[in-house]
Amino acid sequence: MNYDILKYIFFNIHKIGIILTNIGWLYSPYALLLHIMVIISWKLNSNRCLISQLEYYLFNSTFMGNNFYVPRKQRIFLYCNFLLGCIYNYFLTYFFFC
Repeated sequence: MNYDILKYIFFNIHKIGIILTNIGWLYSPYALLLHIMVIISWKLNSNRCLISQLEYYLFNSTFMGNNFYVPRKQRIFLYCNFLLGCIYNYFLTYFFFC
């Protein structure tokens, strides 16, 4: 039973982390550093999610099924969020807080 609770907590932290990573740039420019780390990890790991691989290692499943591969739509979504975040923080920094 404790195993299922730990699995539930771990999977939900992963889901919340995905959401916060994608919208974090609205609140802090430091979230863009997380974007860079995630993008680099995907590139170095053949577009597979390290956290999903850890989930599979620990629980023999992932919250997305037994899939480690990050779908193209999600990758493009993060790239667009990164680009928007860079533009947003550039304009916020240089035009509004000069």
